[in-house]
Amino acid sequence: MIFRIVTATGLLLVASHAIAAPSKPKPATALVITNAREVPATDLAVGANGQTVRIKKPLAPQAKTTLKLPKMTGCQVAIAASFPDEASIQMDEFDVCKDNTVRLTD
Repeated sequence: MIFRIVTATGLLLVASHAIAAPSKPKPATALVITNAREVPATDLAVGANGQTVRIKKPLAPQAKTTLKLPKMTGCQVAIAASFPDEASIQMDEFDVCKDNTVRLTD
């Protein structure tokens, strides 16, 4: 009987460590951005924690670029892009803990 109690207690202790709280998601350090439109993206900005990073030159159609993100504490960034055909893209809450790729489309 004592053997069963000791065994059950040991299994409960092991199980409690296995079911520990999930670790906090880690935000991406960079975003891979693809321009899937037929016109270049003339202005592309990503904002996080009050800081904004931009591309230095227009992103050609069907081209990719990697944009380094500022040091972040959370997972949400805002992404804005504008194009010469007067179109624009606005994403206010993009989760970089879940995905680090952005595809700009019509």
